[in-house]
Amino acid sequence: MAIEGPTDPNRPTLTPLSIAATGISTAITAVLMTMLVASMAKVSWRAVFRHTRAFDRRRVGVYLLGSAVLVGLSILVTLLIAPESTGWDSFAVGATTIAIILVTLVATPLQSAGEEIAFRGALIPAAGSWFRNTRLAIAFAILVSGVLFAVVHVTLDPWLVSYLIVLSACTTVMGLISGGLEAAIALHVSNNVIAGILNALFTGGESTTLDRSVGAGPGANLIILMVMNVAAVAMVWFVERAKRKRTAGA
Repeated sequence: MAIEGPTDPNRPTLTPLSIAATGISTAITAVLMTMLVASMAKVSWRAVFRHTRAFDRRRVGVYLLGSAVLVGLSILVTLLIAPESTGWDSFAVGATTIAIILVTLVATPLQSAGEEIAFRGALIPAAGSWFRNTRLAIAFAILVSGVLFAVVHVTLDPWLVSYLIVLSACTTVMGLISGGLEAAIALHVSNNVIAGILNALFTGGESTTLDRSVGAGPGANLIILMVMNVAAVAMVWFVERAKRKRTAGA
């Protein structure tokens, strides 16, 4: 906004500059929140990224692949059931399209990973620390993270708010199951990058405008996304279970 000027927060336009600014600023926010939590809790900053083990790059690769498949399936189902909910128009590739795709490939992973680090890695344990009871701490942390996650996306649409809270809850559970943020980051990055590229390709060569106003959230599309998020939780459970069996067998 400082560079491009005021915009409607309910209908932001995704230009190459705005995508880059969002990615960089979210990454900076995640770093600052990580430093704050580490300082206040007197733990290593690495503790924000994992629960019971060291951060595992191999897990990132496995979950990126699995998440990409789930996101692709959800898009396919959406096109079959509710194609109008995508908002896609004509396929076109222009200079703006290429610029958006290139920036998306670089900045969107920063934005997606930054959100998971901030809202799940830093905020979840910070909010949960208010309670001694583990279940109550997790429930309260999921609620706080989900509500604030919806707030920063600037929407009052019930469907969009519900989806954002479900996404927050699912990525939190994925972290609890796997003991780290790899799966949550992978799902978030896969979803946003794939969606960003497809939106760029099917908007007639122009910039994409997101509609987050009340009534903008088509139910069918977001229900499919919620189901996909739950499926991602199941994927993580199966992968981690298989890893534990292999470790036990070794």
